[in-house]
Amino acid sequence: MVVESLKRKEVILPIGLGLFFSLIYYKLPLNTFAMALLGLIGVVLVLYDIRIGIYAGVFLYPFLPDILNLLFMIFMVGVYLFKILFKKASPISNKAIDMPIIFYVITIIISTITSIDPAGSFRDLAIHLTSIGFLFVMVNNIKTRQDFNIVLVLLVFSATLVSLYGFYQYRVGVEMEARWLDAANNPDVTTRIYSVFGNPNILAEYLIMMIPISISLFWFSKKIHKKAIFLATTLILLLAVVLTYSRGGWIGLAFGIFVFVLLIEKRLFLAAIPLSLGAIYFLPQSIINRILSIANFADSSNSYRLRMWVITLEIIRDHWLVGVGFGHLPFKETFETYIRTMPTFHAHNTYLETMAEMGILGFIIFVILLFILFKYSINKLVRGENSYIKTMAIGVISGLAGVLAHGLVENILYIPRIITTFWILVALLLTLVRISDEEAVIG
Repeated sequence: MVVESLKRKEVILPIGLGLFFSLIYYKLPLNTFAMALLGLIGVVLVLYDIRIGIYAGVFLYPFLPDILNLLFMIFMVGVYLFKILFKKASPISNKAIDMPIIFYVITIIISTITSIDPAGSFRDLAIHLTSIGFLFVMVNNIKTRQDFNIVLVLLVFSATLVSLYGFYQYRVGVEMEARWLDAANNPDVTTRIYSVFGNPNILAEYLIMMIPISISLFWFSKKIHKKAIFLATTLILLLAVVLTYSRGGWIGLAFGIFVFVLLIEKRLFLAAIPLSLGAIYFLPQSIINRILSIANFADSSNSYRLRMWVITLEIIRDHWLVGVGFGHLPFKETFETYIRTMPTFHAHNTYLETMAEMGILGFIIFVILLFILFKYSINKLVRGENSYIKTMAIGVISGLAGVLAHGLVENILYIPRIITTFWILVALLLTLVRISDEEAVIG
């Protein structure tokens, strides 16, 4: 009887699914049906192996709308919680670096509750919490070097596609917003690429996090075809960040490369000066002019930022303890009460923005988080003996260092996809710590 019942299920289930899909195919437009079918297949694959969802997430998130990325990360967290409750999965990682992240989460929740605009703060809170949730999904499900390497390769290949689309924009020409450039000081710049990010400075933030990872993959690869592949991706990403004409991006990239060389091989500094001098003869005049304009305080972009920082310092002075509330909307609302002729979305400085939003207490928690993250990662990973873990950790650390340097002139924790990228890089470091610990136990 049991055998007959199983046989009936084997026949009835496919027939039922066939009738169901036939019905929705009949009722829905073809494009909608195809998306629904692909979505269902994706759900089944993620439920089968959550790593498939992680791979898909890190590859696709630059190209998807923010709301889809948010929903996908919530779904991934839900699947992981299901595994914990019903599948006896491993618990959330219990490492020393976890506590600063937990304190940071508590701080941004409190800052949202006490915000002058709690509903406005919730937008940024939701993005950070879902990204941090995805972080714990990654840390607890990417458990081997092979899985980790797949994540890195997918990140780099995704960034390469983003860059190639930017090249297309440069080829056909895309319209620049007037606020992106002081045309009087940069007459030769006719196009700044932004790819899928809508703004060249934001694209630069993304690329300077990815470039050191691509360099790490090139550095560690032993086979010539792999070296060729990652040399190509590195050159593509480098050219893309150049074509953003983002001065802050260039500074961030230079600092990220400095950190990479400092940690991987200090003797490379001997070649830095002649290479830098030689590059001057090959750089187009438009790039040289853009570099020289960094110190030009008459440049409209520079003077705009300086004025904005002065007003932000006034906001910090008046709300120094707990700030105006987490997220860019409370800051925007407060900023525009100080000056109505200068509308803005953020302070164009991550650290001033953090102090204005969360006060000195929140800023201290943020700085402690960054300090412990870098100190713990360098002590645990970079000073270890495993060459793969060391090299990949240096790439991730350098990417974070570069974007945090860019944070001196931009608020890097404002755009959802950049927030997600930041926490993915943090997740990569925590994942390497876990892999290192487990390999040490096995060894």
